[in-house]
Amino acid sequence: MDIFWQTWEPSRLVFQLGKISVHWYGLILVFAMLAGFFYVRPYFIKRSLLSRAQVDDLFFYVIMGGLLGARLGHVLFFNFIYYWAHPLDILKIWQGGLSIQGAVLFSALTLWWWCRKNRVSFWQITDHLVPGVALGQAIGRWGNYFNQELYGRPTDSVIGIYISPDNRIVGFEKNEIFQPTFLYESLASLLLFIILIKLLKIGGKSKGFLSLVYLGGYSLIRFLMEFIRIDPTPLIFGLRLPQLISVLVIIIVLCVLKKYYLKPLPKPRI
Repeated sequence: MDIFWQTWEPSRLVFQLGKISVHWYGLILVFAMLAGFFYVRPYFIKRSLLSRAQVDDLFFYVIMGGLLGARLGHVLFFNFIYYWAHPLDILKIWQGGLSIQGAVLFSALTLWWWCRKNRVSFWQITDHLVPGVALGQAIGRWGNYFNQELYGRPTDSVIGIYISPDNRIVGFEKNEIFQPTFLYESLASLLLFIILIKLLKIGGKSKGFLSLVYLGGYSLIRFLMEFIRIDPTPLIFGLRLPQLISVLVIIIVLCVLKKYYLKPLPKPRI
C-alpha cells in the first residue's frame, strides 16, 4: 500500500490572487516567528524585565536582524556563485534559502545593540528569548518540506518523503524517497525548546546560562543533521561548513561554561 507522503508532491503556493502569491514557506516562517514571540512575551512582562512596548520594539528589531542575517548567511556562504550571477534572486526569500546560523548571529548583534540602547542586561534578555527561538525553529523547518529542500540521503524507510524530479539534487535524479531531515531537526528543536522552557520556569540560573544551553544544543543538533543532508555546501577539513561552525560554537560554549558557570569540585580532605 502506498503511503501518501511518499507519493504526494506538496505545492509551494497556499493561494494566488492575480499577481499576489502566498507561499507555504513564507506563511510558516511568519507563524513560527509569531509563535515563538507570543510564547515568551508573557515572561518578560510578568518578571518586569521589559514593558509591553519594549517587548514589541525588541521583537521588531530582532526579527528584522534575524531575517537579514539568515538571507545573507545563505547567499554568502552556501550559494555565493549563483547569487553573484543572479543578484535580484537574493530578494526572492519565498523560494527558500535561509541560514539559521546566520539568523542567530545577526539577531544576537541586533539584540546587543538594542540592549545597550535601552540599558538592559543582554544575557538576561537572551535567556528569555531562546526558548521562543527554539520553538520557532521547530515550526519553521516545516517550510523546507513544502519547498522540497534540505532533505537527506535516499532511504527505503517508511518515514521517507517523496521529492519531485525538479527538486532532486544532481547525482540523485533516479532516487524518489529521501530522509526527512526537516522532520528530524523539527523534533530535536522541539525537545530543545522543552528543556529550555523547563529551565526558564525553574529560574535561579546565572545570566547567560540558558543562552549557552541553546547555542550548544542547537549546534549539536545541526552537527548531527549534516551527516544526513546532501545539499551542496563547502567542505573544510572533511566537514561540511555548518558542521565546522557548529563544532566551533560547541567548543566556545564549553569553554565559557567551564570558566564562568561550572564550580570546581572541592578538594578532598586528607
